[in-house]
Amino acid sequence: MSKRAQTTGLPKRRRRRATAEAADASARGEAEAGYKSRAEREAELQRWAIRGVVAVAAILALLVAAAFVVEQIVVPGQPVATVNGEPISVEEFRQEFLLERNRLLLQLNQIQNSGFDMQQLAQQEPYSTWISEANIPDQLGLRVINDMVDDMLLAQEAAARNIAVDDEALTRAVERYFGYDPTEAALIGVAPTATLEPSATPSPFVSPTPSNTPAPSPTPAATAEPSATAEDAEPTVTPQPTVVEPTQNAEEVRDAFEQTQEDYRAYFDRVGVASETLDGFFERSALEAALADSLFPDDAGLPYADVRHILVEDEAAALSALEALNAGESFAALARAISSDSGSGARGGELGIAYIGNYVPEFRRAIESAEIGALVGPVESEFGFHILQVRVLEERSGPELEAQRDQAKQQKLTELQESLREAQSESIEIFDSWLNYIPRS
Repeated sequence: MSKRAQTTGLPKRRRRRATAEAADASARGEAEAGYKSRAEREAELQRWAIRGVVAVAAILALLVAAAFVVEQIVVPGQPVATVNGEPISVEEFRQEFLLERNRLLLQLNQIQNSGFDMQQLAQQEPYSTWISEANIPDQLGLRVINDMVDDMLLAQEAAARNIAVDDEALTRAVERYFGYDPTEAALIGVAPTATLEPSATPSPFVSPTPSNTPAPSPTPAATAEPSATAEDAEPTVTPQPTVVEPTQNAEEVRDAFEQTQEDYRAYFDRVGVASETLDGFFERSALEAALADSLFPDDAGLPYADVRHILVEDEAAALSALEALNAGESFAALARAISSDSGSGARGGELGIAYIGNYVPEFRRAIESAEIGALVGPVESEFGFHILQVRVLEERSGPELEAQRDQAKQQKLTELQESLREAQSESIEIFDSWLNYIPRS
């Protein structure tokens, strides 16, 4: 028998059959081992469902936590503006907006409760602006963001001049805001011991000095024609409750002041204004007062001038008037004939001697730089074009000029702020995103 025949014999076929049988047995065992009852299958599905719910809940929790972190931590710290690299954050802007809006509402409520017709006042400044800002959040927001930029510019300037405020200055700022004067309060009920002698240089009070807290007229009327000599005061919305009553003694006045301050803080706490925000408001007031004192010291004289002017609508008419005056035309006669300032025009253009801080900025600066007796112009202001002549320019001082002195300090501070804004305009960036963060409720 050959070798080929031996390798294909019967014993080899038996090994293949045994292997196949073993494989079949193994498959049957695995099938039996993998069999699950219906209850087991349902339990397994339930376990997977629970795992899915837990996974979804975990993902949602992570998303909520992430949204909370973004809204409460990331967003409030984002800048809405930068001033010389120093940021103004979203949270700072929100807080200042809430502060200003509620100061406005307090002021308007105070006026309304006094019995004034708000519809009639809405036709006059500064009330029309206040009402508009109280009802249009975007308008108020624009003012707030720009005020914050200006405040930061002044704070940076104060730091550069090594001007800072202490606790005493902060206390004075709070007392000033609420109209409380501890010196006057201490004198309540004290008989005067001496009569003040009249000033050696009496100064007529020519026109009302703009107040930091404008009060409505008892008989509001339509706005009159603008006077070339009256400067529109920048409204500072500072509702200041009256704390001094004639029948109160010094201790009662002090207690009323303390209670008013406490109630004021409680109100702002209820509307969401943080105590630190209100403190910051008073700190800025104190710092700007210190800066204003450095710009216009208490011993500085106040400039008074005797001026006459002719006001016309356009530059061509002003140049014609100047030409006529230089040719010998009477200033008084020409003023009566063509000046659109009816008040001074009827007096031949005479404004009289007055504190020049009462004039609009362009007119005031022209007076300060004018040569005595020379014709100056045309000078353009919001009212038109002026030809003016300064006949007297002098400095006055005295305790009776305190109101004018405060006005001069504020004017110097405003001029500084405007010059800083112009000089550092390239270092100021206001992002449009502030519109997204105005509190709407």
